[in-house]
Amino acid sequence: MLKQLLKWTGIALGSVLGLLILFYAVAYLQTQARIQKVYEVNVQPLAIPDDANSYALGKQIAEIRGCTGCHGADLAGGRAFVEASSGLGTLYASNITSGIGGVEYTSQDWVRALRHGLDKNYRSLWYMPSHEVYYISNKEMAALIHYLQQQPPVDKIIPAKSLKPMGNVLTYLGRYPLLSAEMINHDATIPEEVPLTVNAKY
Repeated sequence: MLKQLLKWTGIALGSVLGLLILFYAVAYLQTQARIQKVYEVNVQPLAIPDDANSYALGKQIAEIRGCTGCHGADLAGGRAFVEASSGLGTLYASNITSGIGGVEYTSQDWVRALRHGLDKNYRSLWYMPSHEVYYISNKEMAALIHYLQQQPPVDKIIPAKSLKPMGNVLTYLGRYPLLSAEMINHDATIPEEVPLTVNAKY
């Protein structure tokens, strides 16, 4: 009787373990497919200004839209969203200056990142809140890019990003908003400028 009970217990535990392994395999493959997805988008060319008023507007947007909150006042990054010691993976705010460890972005690269949440390979950036800024007017976006391009280079190497098993599972289940490109309307019509008005709609 005891031998029979142990046998069925072993079968039950083995079945549960097999289902868990199967679930993780599906979660891992699906998450990696989303990470590697190449988006087909039309990156809108913007005329980037070069004047003091645009710089001031871009600085204001960078502050109120959270650019400096995540990447730091010098935009050299380093803020830990997910520390290496966590069960999710490793993810730090990027160095978005042109220094060592930073980015070499053209104006089009900035539009692609800010408006579509995509890197140079047209794959989604990680934990980049482009979905909260992509719809700002072309005038504001151009001013923001002008401000970002004018920041002095800072040499700072940021740890490489990675996902651990729990990070893969939570991303698969939609509990970890990792891929901003999935939350963006890439075909949205963007206004050239939003006139300043004193009302609730503005």
